[in-house]
Amino acid sequence: MRGRSPVSVAPTPSKRVHVAARAAGAALAVPLVSGPYQNNGASQWYANVGIGTPAQSLKIAIDSGANFIWTTSTLCAPTSCLHYGGGRFDYQKSSTFEFVDTTPITVDFGPWGSMTVESGNDDVAAAPVPALPLTFFLSSNYSGSQFEQLDWDGGIGIPSGSDYADPRVTFFVAALMNAGLMDPDMPYVSFITDPGTGQGLATFGGIDLDAVELDSAVFLPWTPYTQFPNVQYVWSTPLSQYLVGGKLVAANVQFALDSGSSQFKGDDFIMDETQRLVKTPGMQPNVTLVLGITPDGNAASIVVPPSVYMVEIEAGPQKGQVLAQFNPLGMTGLVLVGSVLMDQIYTTYEYSVTETEHGYHLTPVGMWIFNKKGGPQLIQSTSATSFAPRPRAPHKPGQKGQMR
Repeated sequence: MRGRSPVSVAPTPSKRVHVAARAAGAALAVPLVSGPYQNNGASQWYANVGIGTPAQSLKIAIDSGANFIWTTSTLCAPTSCLHYGGGRFDYQKSSTFEFVDTTPITVDFGPWGSMTVESGNDDVAAAPVPALPLTFFLSSNYSGSQFEQLDWDGGIGIPSGSDYADPRVTFFVAALMNAGLMDPDMPYVSFITDPGTGQGLATFGGIDLDAVELDSAVFLPWTPYTQFPNVQYVWSTPLSQYLVGGKLVAANVQFALDSGSSQFKGDDFIMDETQRLVKTPGMQPNVTLVLGITPDGNAASIVVPPSVYMVEIEAGPQKGQVLAQFNPLGMTGLVLVGSVLMDQIYTTYEYSVTETEHGYHLTPVGMWIFNKKGGPQLIQSTSATSFAPRPRAPHKPGQKGQMR
């Protein structure tokens, strides 16, 4: 979530064709690469994705803070849609492209401004597997300093469930399952990034158990963020306490992990007070998040030291400055963070799946977070019960819900 307010739309079930054959055990690993860290609140991570025929390579974020797919396109005038990533999808050069709706609509990006889009369908290849036909938004206009610092050309949204995905475009995770490219029994989407090498992976349908400290596992149950309408697509969870140093800044609010964001942001008071405290001469305290439960059923916490939240800006107007990454966003009662924290841990989003006549329907279960092997130990809790992923066979209509 870059600070946008989503378009209000009524949710509808997926219209993608259901493919009966399952890719049992299949996991789709999408390589991620890092652009320069910029001070605009957006993640520096993206995938090199091929769109169209022949494929045009574009920098596309895998974005768990968005509920739609979009790309910068040649619908934009030469003086519009200026951004650091620099790529534009030229629909006229793709033999498989078809417009779906040429009526311009506006997507509100909050403090960033707005984006005007039309919708179309084309083949999209996010990894070395057969391309999928996806419906997505094509930008025709956007502007602003935050966009100018954007490392990527577009995004693939990973919303919290089918009911919260924008029905005017394809829900990517469900489309992978329907096409047999992701095992619906393993409804996990996982992220691991290494800022040292500039390399990462987004894995659809699996968790890399060799990359994590299993006794550090923490489960963050999904609860909808409802302070503003139509943002339930965010992967949010209860946050019991938010402390800066020894000071309790907030209690009983919500927390979200957003792979399309970078900074800590959200509630104005929480972010402003954090900025005040970390800028107090002689301080730079730890930020502590008390949230989630371990496999043993105990409360858990994450401690974020100054070495994590003080970040050197690598491009843009603040290049070379080391800045505290806390930004008020007007989202009451929410603390949201992206790569500043996610670069230090392993993050997995988990769905529950129902098989319907229209294809797979996904609902949110929650998030799992882990310390990475050989990485900083920001998760302070440990569990005697090691985490083990359990397959979650899709529900059939009329079945009772599965118990965790």
